[in-house]
Amino acid sequence: MKYLLGSVFLFFSFSNYAQNGEFGNIVSELQANLLEVQTGDETYTHELELIEYSVLKYTLVEVDEKGNRDELVYEFNVADLDPYVVREETKKDIIYLSLTVDNGQKFIKKYENGEVKGYGENMLMVTKNIDNARILKDLIKKAIPIAEDIMSKKLAVDTYPEMETWLAEHVVNAESGSKTYNQTLVALDDFPGNYRLIQTEISAKSSEEKQYIFNLGDININSLKFNISGSNFSLDFETNRKQKLIKVLESGAPKGFDDEIEIFTNNVEEARDLKNILTKAVPLAEDLVESSIQKFESLQPALDFLGKYVQNIDYGDESMEQSVTGDCLMKITLVDADAKSTKKTTAEFNLIDINGNLIDFDVASGKMFVEFVTKESLDLLKMSENDEFDGYDDELKIYAENVEVARRIKAALEDAIRICERDYVDPFADMTVVQKIGWLTENMDEVRVGEKTITQTFERIDESDPEKIKMTKLEVDAKGSQEEIFEFNFTDINPKSIQYKIGSKTLAISFETKFKEDIIKYYKDGEIENYQDGFELSMTDIEAARNVILVFNQIIAELNE
Repeated sequence: MKYLLGSVFLFFSFSNYAQNGEFGNIVSELQANLLEVQTGDETYTHELELIEYSVLKYTLVEVDEKGNRDELVYEFNVADLDPYVVREETKKDIIYLSLTVDNGQKFIKKYENGEVKGYGENMLMVTKNIDNARILKDLIKKAIPIAEDIMSKKLAVDTYPEMETWLAEHVVNAESGSKTYNQTLVALDDFPGNYRLIQTEISAKSSEEKQYIFNLGDININSLKFNISGSNFSLDFETNRKQKLIKVLESGAPKGFDDEIEIFTNNVEEARDLKNILTKAVPLAEDLVESSIQKFESLQPALDFLGKYVQNIDYGDESMEQSVTGDCLMKITLVDADAKSTKKTTAEFNLIDINGNLIDFDVASGKMFVEFVTKESLDLLKMSENDEFDGYDDELKIYAENVEVARRIKAALEDAIRICERDYVDPFADMTVVQKIGWLTENMDEVRVGEKTITQTFERIDESDPEKIKMTKLEVDAKGSQEEIFEFNFTDINPKSIQYKIGSKTLAISFETKFKEDIIKYYKDGEIENYQDGFELSMTDIEAARNVILVFNQIIAELNE
């Protein structure tokens, strides 16, 4: 009973409510009109007690002609009652007053002969006759709006620090059926809005401790709901988008992440107060979390911050060593080791290729990570495994110890991407169209693709006409060589067709003519062949490919002017 009464006394004492003259007078009138009722076989006596605030305890004692005694007790809050369904109800030789909780919620706690029988949405008060029933009915209906006003002023907790203190003091041990839940909620100092809930479930044969580490700012306030099952009453809530952001530990050992928490309570009032405070605290925690995330306007501080939170993580038998180096041209390395093997994965990429709007954190296989993808899902991440080239990909994960680390990695990446996009310098900005063509003819490097060595060159066909260009492609491998020559006009190329063409381990740029016309003159091993509608450039370096695409588009645009 100490939990039933103790947790709901906050800033007002019982005497404060006794001083509420209007509600107290109505309760006194109700008490005065609870009359003894006699039927053919039974005698009913009843009493009403004000517990606290607008919570009443109604006790009904039935004694039959043999002297057998039954006691029925209801605890209810007048503020919960629906005034439109307070009505008289006749059963055989008794007229009852029926009281029902608004929206059919099971908020009325019932005891039979001292034993808890759970919660319901309806209760019956015995009345002496129809006139007595009508008096009680009018008094109850009059009391409901006053009770609602009392409840609205119950918790004078306005600031986040006050709410933080209140929550720590009012998440208390709870009795739930045959089990006891020892509960402690602690505000953590590491990050704003961060909490640790420790629950120890104790039954006759065992006990089990669980810990939940979560941030109030991640809670979906629309998910706050009462969970009523038999005599058990609790408050449940979920994370936003049901993301698994709540770190779970069992007996001190990490057990992954979850998306919901259940806090056990001893009664409706405890749960109601928790819900009311959480409803007010969650938006304030969201603001605190948002304001705690550093914003960067220059690259190096953003990268330093990112490096601070890209950490090594220990999962017991498995360990992950992570590092990030570079600038806008970034390299992320992950060494994943367990008892059987070690795998080193490296990703190299340009931050301007990452879609900053789609960075998010999630959980899979008990591990939290920040995931990001390239723009248009292009495979622009160059991957290596154990220092050997392993192809191209469009997504990458950075692992995080918890949601606080994950949200800061996400924020730092978003800022770094924005800064790299903002500060990107066009390498051809100061060149004339002739200089750009000159760059193209001078900067095509030899590439190796598998067993092949590929030499590709551009040269002008007519020095007086920048339009005309020849591309020669020579492929050499152990079986021999093949030479291809493509002669075309820049302005015949469709600029929208110039794009990356990426296979599992190959990188190329594809070009097509406008309307895919066969107007590119084509030679193979010195022999003239049919006209073509396109060609490909083989590449191994994404940055080089980016520049080729950029300069081609600029040359075509300028020649079309």
